[in-house]
Amino acid sequence: MKRIIAFTGSNNPNSIHEKWLRHIIAQHPKEGIEFLDLKAFNVPIYSQGIEELGIPQKMRALFQVFSEADGFIIASPEHNGLPSAFLKNIIDWLSRIDQRFFGEKPILLLSTSPGVTGGRTHLNLLAGLVGRWGGELAGQYSLGSFHQNFDMNQNVIVDPEVRIQMRSAISALLNNKKLLSTLS
Repeated sequence: MKRIIAFTGSNNPNSIHEKWLRHIIAQHPKEGIEFLDLKAFNVPIYSQGIEELGIPQKMRALFQVFSEADGFIIASPEHNGLPSAFLKNIIDWLSRIDQRFFGEKPILLLSTSPGVTGGRTHLNLLAGLVGRWGGELAGQYSLGSFHQNFDMNQNVIVDPEVRIQMRSAISALLNNKKLLSTLS
């Protein structure tokens, strides 16, 4: 069975990205998607001085989880047009273990926000970088106007057209040739 790791680049305990990811996982119970809470891997902000003391064990454990995965879903919040500092710090540490820490595996990039663009600006930036980190971009999707499109009480996407667009983005990952080859 395939193993897809889904995580958010948010360290907000009330993250809309986490709520959205958990909804996606619930909608695809047989697809091998599992939520990974990166907040459990909280480490100091990367610096060469701290790295000289050694790569934190938590990052080595996270790298092992990534090594065992077949694909990834990253729900990244946009902070001033960029990925969050929290996500950037995780990436900085993982890249010190291996620059290509995604291991040539497919990645679906997601973002949402209360605003109409859904954090689309920074997804284009991340899409241009996933190859550097050893990932294969399978797709990307931005969910704009989160609070209008997602009913948090019922944990559902409200707009049928948005549901179709989202399913299409998720299908791009689930039907990725590399991911399908892990099943044979």
